[in-house]
Amino acid sequence: MIDHIVYGVHDLEGEVASMASLLGMTPSYGGPHLGLGTANYLCALGGDTYLEIIGPDPTQQGPDQARPFGLDRMMTAGVITWCARTDDLDGVVARAAEAGLDYDEPVAMQRRSPAGLLEWRLSFPRFDTRGGIVPFFIEWGDTAHPAASAAQGLSLVSMHGLHPSPDRATSVLASLGLDLEVRRAPEPGLAVRVRGPGGEIPLRVASFL
Repeated sequence: MIDHIVYGVHDLEGEVASMASLLGMTPSYGGPHLGLGTANYLCALGGDTYLEIIGPDPTQQGPDQARPFGLDRMMTAGVITWCARTDDLDGVVARAAEAGLDYDEPVAMQRRSPAGLLEWRLSFPRFDTRGGIVPFFIEWGDTAHPAASAAQGLSLVSMHGLHPSPDRATSVLASLGLDLEVRRAPEPGLAVRVRGPGGEIPLRVASFL
């Protein structure tokens, strides 16, 4: 179900260095998202799941549109949202529409990484994601999954949603066929804990303007 967890940063190189110290392992460079003004680093989390550390790419000019995931509005770095994997993205979007949930038409994307060219399709929700609890979806097709070539050494301990009205968030997830625990909390977000050489670590939740 969980393809990857998105962790947004302002200063990509500086934050990756800080996270390497915190996690006890060094994330691997994923590559740039040309035209979007971002690049990423990756950490495998076990199986076909990984942590994506994404931020502005200093080697690219500023994009014509806002950077993805609200990075331009982010006040503090942290977990932003998550991505669910599917082998039938068009079917997911169609079933979401039947449930009254509006997702973008799937769009094809690619990224040149040290492991080679990666190609995938994405669809993002056009509605309130309850603080990132409701995911976007990805379909990898024939591309080798990035977790296989990402830096090793971490495992995902737990991930659950946080929301003032957990039942409403759980209902939306259920409409998408997703089973993610949502706990009551003052502010919405995703609580993620990972384990690495440095022990078990809670990842902070991003905040936005």
